[in-house]
Amino acid sequence: MKGNVDLAELSEMIKEVVEDTELRFYDFEFNNVSRTLRVYIDKEKGGVTISDCQRISNALSRILDASELMNFPYTLEVSSPGIGRLLKKPEHYSWAIGNVVEIDTGAEKITGFLRGTRKDGIVVAVGTDENFIPYRSIKKARIVEEISHGKRS
Repeated sequence: MKGNVDLAELSEMIKEVVEDTELRFYDFEFNNVSRTLRVYIDKEKGGVTISDCQRISNALSRILDASELMNFPYTLEVSSPGIGRLLKKPEHYSWAIGNVVEIDTGAEKITGFLRGTRKDGIVVAVGTDENFIPYRSIKKARIVEEISHGKRS
């Protein structure tokens, strides 16, 4: 049985499968102990359906089972990242513009309206103030309220 999985290669494989559809690859987790691969998919407009998850699960299973990357028994779970999704990558913040987010910098928690992104951070409106928060200062971030302003439906 193979000891470790090349997570970068796994990520690229998942991304290729998901991006061949109208869906987008949001994130993934692999638990090496339980051998569980969790894949999170999203849509720009509308919610992810059970049918979307089944379609991606079937496609990923075929490719993973045929590859040498995971040549051991594993469990595959495909789902939406959910409303309270974690924001980890710059593209996650770009996709979340227009929503209320909670940002934990370690020193404080900021809850506000995500106004935009920059190369090195995000802009969050709190009341009448806009705060620039560098990515390097963010310990944890998540959407706390999805608001539809013509961006998502």
